[in-house]
Amino acid sequence: MKKLLSLVLLLVAGVAFAQAPQMVKYQGVARDAAGAVIANGTITVQFDVHTGSAAGPIAYTETHVGVTTNQFGLFSISMGSVSPFPANLFGAGSEFLEVSVDFGTGLTSMGTSQFLSVPYALFADSSANPGPQGPAGPQGPSGDPGVAGPQGPSGDPGVAGPQGPSGDPGVAGPQGPAGVTGPQGPSGDPGVAGPQGPAGVTGPQGPSGDPGVAGPTGAVGPQGPTGAVGPQGPAGVTGAQGPAGAVGPQGPAGVTGAQGPAGAVGPQGPAGVTGAQGPAGVAGPQGPIGPAGAVGAQGPQGVAGPVGPAGAVGPQGAAGPTGATGLLTNGTGAGQTAYWDGTNWVINGNIYNNGANVGINTVPSVSRKLDVYWVQQTATGDGQATIYGYRTRDNQNDGISYAINGGQSAMQGYNFWGDVYTWGVAGHNYNDYNRTGGVLGADVNGTYWGSLGYRSSALMNYGVYGSAAYASGAGRMSNGIRTGIGGGFYGDLMGGWVRGDIMGLTTMGSMYAAFNIGNTFNTGFHADLVNTGGRVVPAYAVTSTKVKCYDDGSAQLNNGTVRVNFTPEYAALIKGNGKPTVTVSAMGMCNGLYIVSIDEAGFTVAELGNGTSNVEFSYIVVGTRVDAVNSTVPSELTNPEFSVKMKAVMGNDGNTEQSAAPMFWNGTTLEYNAAPEAPKPAKVEMNRN
Repeated sequence: MKKLLSLVLLLVAGVAFAQAPQMVKYQGVARDAAGAVIANGTITVQFDVHTGSAAGPIAYTETHVGVTTNQFGLFSISMGSVSPFPANLFGAGSEFLEVSVDFGTGLTSMGTSQFLSVPYALFADSSANPGPQGPAGPQGPSGDPGVAGPQGPSGDPGVAGPQGPSGDPGVAGPQGPAGVTGPQGPSGDPGVAGPQGPAGVTGPQGPSGDPGVAGPTGAVGPQGPTGAVGPQGPAGVTGAQGPAGAVGPQGPAGVTGAQGPAGAVGPQGPAGVTGAQGPAGVAGPQGPIGPAGAVGAQGPQGVAGPVGPAGAVGPQGAAGPTGATGLLTNGTGAGQTAYWDGTNWVINGNIYNNGANVGINTVPSVSRKLDVYWVQQTATGDGQATIYGYRTRDNQNDGISYAINGGQSAMQGYNFWGDVYTWGVAGHNYNDYNRTGGVLGADVNGTYWGSLGYRSSALMNYGVYGSAAYASGAGRMSNGIRTGIGGGFYGDLMGGWVRGDIMGLTTMGSMYAAFNIGNTFNTGFHADLVNTGGRVVPAYAVTSTKVKCYDDGSAQLNNGTVRVNFTPEYAALIKGNGKPTVTVSAMGMCNGLYIVSIDEAGFTVAELGNGTSNVEFSYIVVGTRVDAVNSTVPSELTNPEFSVKMKAVMGNDGNTEQSAAPMFWNGTTLEYNAAPEAPKPAKVEMNRN
């Protein structure tokens, strides 16, 4: 079983003092491939110190045989205890320690890491050229008080004072009864304290306690940031230009392919405009005089001559007899208009004229010059209309413009004064049912059409709805040909805007749902909704302050090095913008990887220390896009007020309590006030009196 080594490197700070042992403490935990500690085992550990880099020459080697681990897999070694450190070992400034361990199958390198501050104190211990004395550092904080020493031995007792002289004995009296024991007398004054005994010898340091049981493995921390890309290695020497290969002979011409089948005949195009009258041809030469013709027919009568002057008025004649009663009779209602039924004049018709306004099937309305009313009959069938306009012509009669007098039409409305809430033509509908609207415009077969104020089959209400796709009864063109476009908008300032209180714009298409010719700007983020089979996951776009393009992949070293070429598509995307940024990550054990060179076509990777492994690695490439030079964002869009002003432009005119804001382009920048009026011809109102 392959063993792993989990290392806890302890470089003991004591090596920085001249009297300290010339050793470095190293401690580690040996584990097997499953992560379990190797308890109470025996291993061999070898230390190699590299100078200059992780792959530099070895300046020091030491091997420790028979190193034992405790019940927790922990072992401790003192570097320098087997082979003394050579003088000035840590004087170069960049030393790297490589640790190799033998678990019983030979030494295996566990990796190389750079020495940091502590080991270099060994160099300071033996430096032959110390620097000048530095200034005194600030006073450090007071250390913790030391542990109290043991109680010293008691001092010698003081010298006893001299015995006072004895008094003369008195006469012995009779023995009296034993008296009551008196109270304890006060203690005598203490003797003078003896001198302080010498401090006892400090006891030896107790042995280190066994290390505690290893705690549970902590949760995996968040992914650390990607390390900075190492410096670019020097470019290799350019090889000599090889000789140009000889041009191969011209290959024989290929056999001509068979004639393809004739394409389908396209639909009949519209009739072309009649060409202008050509100039008269040159008159031919005078022919010979022909024989006399027959007498021609009688010519038409000549134009009547002018009328002579009026004669004088004759005298008034006598009154004639009264004539017979006429054909017209009195009507039965005011405003009735007579009509001829083929035999007689009829007065009770359905046209009413009050001298100012006209009504058909209804009395005239004071608010309309012509008022037509009709109850359509279901039995009459489809295609009915209250008013019907039909246009034809005796010859092709094209209009010349979209102006009021520039086109030909079957019906026309002209609103001379564009007052608030006025229209040239208006169509209104209660829209009680579906597939109905206020105004319809369509081709005669209904193949393509558009409606204003439309209520759809889903009972959804539209201000404008158009369809130019399949229509029931109209059929489709053969061979899958599609020609219909649902709607088109063109503007010299803006093609159009869409605003919704909940959703803005939804599009759908089999070739594409949206295609923009030009740059696209968003104030929010961009996310693709990816169907993973069981759920829809948002995939957010990677952003940058510059126009970048990304690529990634994996490759494998071949004997320690490999050249990775970008795809032709990616190389074309970054062409002419210098070398991209490349990051590589090894997917196995090796000495480490570095990038030898990068160009616009690819990059070369090699293993550190002249390694020869075949390790696999992944890479990420970030390059500047070929069109980045055109990535300037218009200053209007970076103005924080732009979004606010555009919301005001996209106003809802259905809300009569407020108005939308104006906007126009002055030739250089946008202005958010009323646009200047374009020149118009003089306005002359019609007079039909």
